[in-house]
Amino acid sequence: MSQDFHGEVGQVAGGDINNYGVSFNLAGKAEPRFLVSAQRKELHELRAKCEELGDDPRDVWRAVHAQLAVTSVSEITAEQFVDARKVIQARLESLQEEADKRRLVGKILRAVAEKDAKAEMNSFCDRTFGRTHLGSLKRSELQVVLAFIQDFAVLGLQYVAPPQPGLMELRDFLVAYKWNAAGLFLFGLLVGGLWF
Repeated sequence: MSQDFHGEVGQVAGGDINNYGVSFNLAGKAEPRFLVSAQRKELHELRAKCEELGDDPRDVWRAVHAQLAVTSVSEITAEQFVDARKVIQARLESLQEEADKRRLVGKILRAVAEKDAKAEMNSFCDRTFGRTHLGSLKRSELQVVLAFIQDFAVLGLQYVAPPQPGLMELRDFLVAYKWNAAGLFLFGLLVGGLWF
């Protein structure tokens, strides 16, 4: 086989070429930096908090690996650290939300049992949220249900709503504000005398 070259030729090789121990560094492409020990420690602390809330640590790492397309923590680069932390923090927030919901449901059920108000609670939940299963409610909705149950009082079989802030019974007003009530009464007599 013959090769003909016309003009300037840089490097030419023929046959098999073996390069041993030669590495090529492409311009503008730096070696990836892997996690430093402080970053690795922070990720492990977040994972430990997830584990305290009942999560399986392997599931935490699986979520991180799937999000970052790596197979182990040692493959996570320093540039991916922020994304890894976000994945674990989102999982931790979700676990905390679920723990708060379980705690609220427990409080609600204890208060319902003490006041024997299951039917009233179901009616309130159905009317307010369109469902009665406490597990399907959000944390903010569970807080509303808890407030309803805590304010619930049974007199006989009649529900008595808690007093509204700013509203006062007439008798309570007359007792608390005697002089104001007397002034209003005299003003009413004066206005009534002038018009009628």
